[in-house]
Amino acid sequence: MKKWMLLGCICIMVFLFYYTSKTYEFTHLELPSLHSQNALLLNEQGDVLYEKNADAIIYPASLTKIMTAIVAIEMTDNLQTQTIVEPQTIANYTAQNASLAGFQAGDFVTMEDLLYGTLLASGADATGTLADAVAGSEDKFVTLMNNKAQELGMHNTHFVNTSGLHDEAHVSSVRDISKLLRYALENPTFYQIFTSKSYTTYVPNQLIITNSLFTKLPGLDSPIIGGKTGYTPEAGLCLATIIEKEGKSFLFITTNAPSYIWTPPPHIEDALTAFEAL
Repeated sequence: MKKWMLLGCICIMVFLFYYTSKTYEFTHLELPSLHSQNALLLNEQGDVLYEKNADAIIYPASLTKIMTAIVAIEMTDNLQTQTIVEPQTIANYTAQNASLAGFQAGDFVTMEDLLYGTLLASGADATGTLADAVAGSEDKFVTLMNNKAQELGMHNTHFVNTSGLHDEAHVSSVRDISKLLRYALENPTFYQIFTSKSYTTYVPNQLIITNSLFTKLPGLDSPIIGGKTGYTPEAGLCLATIIEKEGKSFLFITTNAPSYIWTPPPHIEDALTAFEAL
């Protein structure tokens, strides 16, 4: 009886040691100094490996389009459904100097076209057209976005628009963005688009939409397999990525990196720094 009790105690001690060691590993990964003021690194299980000001209120810039895309996907029964790009949509976002995917006023496009334009090219022409097609207006679509944010427990988040253009009331945190991204990646359509490097459509002329993230990566063997970039002067450089290492996937979300035109993109450097530390 004593032998069994001793064996049981040893097993418990081994378990506790292993569990404590793994917990320590999850919460104490050290990274060199990052450019980004806010950062969060998660493993496949959602364990936090590293965080930096993860709950601070930030401006999400075009990381907003992650929510725009997943809401549109969930609200659309057939992604081959066609809609039209309205002239006022192009005029509105051109006047605001927003990034555009390249659609033209009067183009007949599919919902799939618009989703690629949203996530790969970060086009406000795509997000505005999606909002109109799904909800009838951007304001009504934004209500759907905020409802989804509440559903996901994104308590530091409030959306004002579909594109991420700056507004003092359009806010989030990198922890909230991580909740959103983990949720969105469970959707096969979202995952396929998020990890694509390019997409070609005809609207009616050929339009090649490239992923703006991959054009910034050094070399062809990058550990970053998918992601979304963002930038406004108020938000700084933002990035939400999937990183792969030794067959395992990690999510890394950063915001508030400085923009230096004469150096490699600091937010990309931060993602590669995280990869090296894993």
